[in-house]
Amino acid sequence: MAVTAPFCRVQGVIETEIGFELWLPEPGAWNGKFLGAGVGGDAGAFNFQDLPRGVARGYASATTDTGHKASDRTWMLGDPIRLTNYALRGNHRLAEVSKQIVASFYGRPVQRSYFIGCSGGGRQGLKEMQRFPADYDGIIAGAPGPDTAEMTARRMWEIIQRESHPGLMSPADWKLVADRGVQACDALDGVTDGVAEDPRLCRFDPGRLACKRGEAKDCLSPAQVALARTIYAPLKDETGKKLDGGLLAGVLVDSGRSRLAPATFGQAIRRKPDWDGKDFNLSKDLPAIGQAIPELKADDVGLEPFRDRGGKAILYQGWIDPAVASRMTIDYVERVQKAMGGPAKANSFVRLFMAPGVLHCGGGPGPDRFGGAGEDAPLPDADHDLLSALELWVEKGVAPDRIIASKVEGGRVVRTRPLCPYPLKARYLGRGSTDDASNFRCGR
Repeated sequence: MAVTAPFCRVQGVIETEIGFELWLPEPGAWNGKFLGAGVGGDAGAFNFQDLPRGVARGYASATTDTGHKASDRTWMLGDPIRLTNYALRGNHRLAEVSKQIVASFYGRPVQRSYFIGCSGGGRQGLKEMQRFPADYDGIIAGAPGPDTAEMTARRMWEIIQRESHPGLMSPADWKLVADRGVQACDALDGVTDGVAEDPRLCRFDPGRLACKRGEAKDCLSPAQVALARTIYAPLKDETGKKLDGGLLAGVLVDSGRSRLAPATFGQAIRRKPDWDGKDFNLSKDLPAIGQAIPELKADDVGLEPFRDRGGKAILYQGWIDPAVASRMTIDYVERVQKAMGGPAKANSFVRLFMAPGVLHCGGGPGPDRFGGAGEDAPLPDADHDLLSALELWVEKGVAPDRIIASKVEGGRVVRTRPLCPYPLKARYLGRGSTDDASNFRCGR
């Protein structure tokens, strides 16, 4: 996002190596608010997407690398405080120091504080809400991966499974499986539009793609079917314990090699910079994450302190996210609802919006522009834009009952669809274009 408004750029280091950037609008343009911007993956960089967005809206905006640089491939082998800063302290210290600088620069304190992040940045938002409830009045956490340890273990297991069958499945093969999964689930919501409203309702067996006699295109060999079934199935450890619910139909298996998973198991746990993964053991390595990085998980449901001081949180999650399992985010919100006394009480301060047909933090066939981390919605108002909706909720007490998501192609909005607070879903009214959000309502 281009920066058009003048601002004062502050670059600094907190403590010994928590790098940060703080952008301050001109005094006459400051809206009295602070925006913290989270960073994804294994951090080590700044969020230069949400800083200009914040400044353009009048926010004093800040981000942190959480205490290391992405160029340092072995940062987990350094000072142990780095793991704590990455998992927990970096963004808390950012909020503390930034607010002090802001108050000094403008001569008055911050009136409202907001946080926005997706992926690793979403997890950072959850940690702020769970551990430092006074840092922010409102938090937007996209694809937050509350059970980060399990998620990291699955990613490492998938890498080993794929690399033990070199060349068996190409990216095009995995895309075929994902695309056919979407097709199998598409019509279950009453609308055939290339998007499944709730893939949990669908069962898709990769065996449907098995090559028939004489067929050699857009199909899978027996070995490919077996590997696809293995990876899409629920993950179990060596003792047979079920660790997750498997991949939903339509989820695209990642063909790349995550940096975070091998580093976590090789460096943080084994203290080896060149670990080859051969002794990976789910039943032993998963608990070891909790010992090496105790604050990596973001699954605490005791949110009373955040709620009691008036905090509000909006979570969002793409249904076909290949990196953060959508069921993981749903399960966390359902645990929060139970802990807070039921969905109605939990919805008074935290709401989840599921995005059909959306990948990791954006992308995919579904409408993926709704003001999450990275950019404003095409219409930056409370009906279309999460940050605007969060401001209205925090400052006026008006909770978001739906968010209109947009699909943008060639700079033009080609489809809109309401995102509904979970467990509600967008229901087609049976008339008008299915590309127009006004022809849908939120319901069960």
